[in-house]
Amino acid sequence: MSDSTLCSATEFIKNSNLNINDLFELGYFSISVAYYKQANLERGQGNEALANALQLASDICSMAINPSSPNDPFKAGTTYSDGNTIQRSAIPDDLTSEQLDFIAGVYTDITDPMIRARFADILWLCASPRKVDYAQAAIESYMQLPIDPETWHPDIKQCWERCVQLARQTKDRQKIQNIESILKIAFEKYYSDSHFMNLWLGEMIGHHHLLRDDLTKISEELCGHGINLLNSGNYWKARDHLAVAEKFFRAQQEDDKWLNCLLLSAECFVLEGDSQVTNNIQGQMAANHSYENALQTYRKVPKAKRSLYAVNEKMVSVRDKIIETGHNILDEMPVFQLPSVDITDTVKASIEHVSDKQDLNNALLYFTTFPSPIYKDLRSQALESHQQYFLSSLFGNIHYSGDGRVTAKTPALGLDYKTEEESEPAIFSKMTQDFQLNIQFMVQGSIVPALNQILMDFRVTKEYLIQLCKLSPIVPKGREYLLASALWSGFEHDFRNSIHLLAPQVEHIVRICLKNNGVHTTTIDKGGIENENGLSTLLKHEQAEEVLGEDLLFELKAVFTESIGANLRNDVAHGLLDDQSSGSQVSIYAWWMILRLVVRSLFDSSTSNVE
Repeated sequence: MSDSTLCSATEFIKNSNLNINDLFELGYFSISVAYYKQANLERGQGNEALANALQLASDICSMAINPSSPNDPFKAGTTYSDGNTIQRSAIPDDLTSEQLDFIAGVYTDITDPMIRARFADILWLCASPRKVDYAQAAIESYMQLPIDPETWHPDIKQCWERCVQLARQTKDRQKIQNIESILKIAFEKYYSDSHFMNLWLGEMIGHHHLLRDDLTKISEELCGHGINLLNSGNYWKARDHLAVAEKFFRAQQEDDKWLNCLLLSAECFVLEGDSQVTNNIQGQMAANHSYENALQTYRKVPKAKRSLYAVNEKMVSVRDKIIETGHNILDEMPVFQLPSVDITDTVKASIEHVSDKQDLNNALLYFTTFPSPIYKDLRSQALESHQQYFLSSLFGNIHYSGDGRVTAKTPALGLDYKTEEESEPAIFSKMTQDFQLNIQFMVQGSIVPALNQILMDFRVTKEYLIQLCKLSPIVPKGREYLLASALWSGFEHDFRNSIHLLAPQVEHIVRICLKNNGVHTTTIDKGGIENENGLSTLLKHEQAEEVLGEDLLFELKAVFTESIGANLRNDVAHGLLDDQSSGSQVSIYAWWMILRLVVRSLFDSSTSNVE
């Protein structure tokens, strides 16, 4: 007897109906495992033909269902690698004509509707010539599957969706009406043990465009469920119901009703936030997040309708809650102090690096040779950190400003960062955060000590810096005084004024550099008005790396434009820096960075004058 020999239909039916029954716990997976175990048992007893038939049934039931596809509704349930090649479980195309004949000979006598439906569906898909009887048998079997919370997930829902797909594919209007009748009765039923059963049914009915004449009633039912859940404090369950009701009302152009659902969803977020407020930081952060979602939901209300529903007043109230919880988060946030690092040797070396120079030009040349960031090194460190501490990389972070605003959200890096472009923002964020720590060390250990030594050895005048800027090929003509004034303020230890002069000039320097390399730096709006792009947009241009180099491009972003970084250009432009923050270490670094670019440009023969 060959390995492919199958038993008789009678023998298979007897064993299948006897051993495989009521296995809804894990859907088809449970059935597949049961067939597999029975096949191994029979093979161990020498019943090879029966074992082959049971293994065939196991393979058929192991397939995952994709109900939305009319041509490829079944795919491999598992896919894995053995180190060399990709392996998978069975798919319909693996079945031989002999196996299909066997399935055709047994499916009508299988008592379990779930198994019978799968066998008939496989025949409809694979048998040649195609017989509509197979599709009808599959539909009728699918329609016998129970609709209740315990069996809806997994697979039963997909079976009903496949049932709808088959009825439409075969243009069987009577079957579609029968399906609608069953789903309508199921939807109208009250499920005391599940808040979601009506929602799941409503979603499926709406997704497949069933019961169109009853859609208004279904929408109102879902909205009613949402309101009841809202009143009982089940806010996230309420939002799920209201979101589906809102979608259905929109489809029917019931403006007042979908707006009501939207406003109720926003109210859910507000009430949820109110319930989350506690004296600890976790409660404050959870509440802050809920209030933020409420604000975003209110913003979805059309501006023309906001006064009618007092939305603007509600948004003001929510903003106040966001600000309050933001302040509370900072008050409650623990302060983690890194172990102190002895930088005595670094300070000494930095001072010696700029000491005993014959003139100011030479001293500044040495002063601007402290190491600047290397993009590849920072990226390598970020990836290495992920490999060492990958658990912390699985979670994102929220970053707050000094006044309690959420300024940035760091995405999770994920486990498959090497193959997914979506992980790039997380890697860049980690690089930027690491660079911020490097800035602190560099300012304290190198820049400030060396600056003080230069000021001890030389007098730095504004006129000297103006001449320096006039000679520098990166300083645009007509900007020498402004940039020199910014740099001179730094030599006066007035970094607060320096950064406010420096930030807009940096933007113009970048703009001119890009323009000189053929990059369009403006945008024309719908009215035909041509506007200059801001620094953030300029640095994101596809040619920015080619013009500036990856190291300088990263440095400019981390210092001036990234919300996860210092974001100095934004803070300066919007007056967000105060007396303390404007004199921060990153402002000192920004001053030194631009001084470095100006001084070093005098020694770069490849740099052309910036007009």
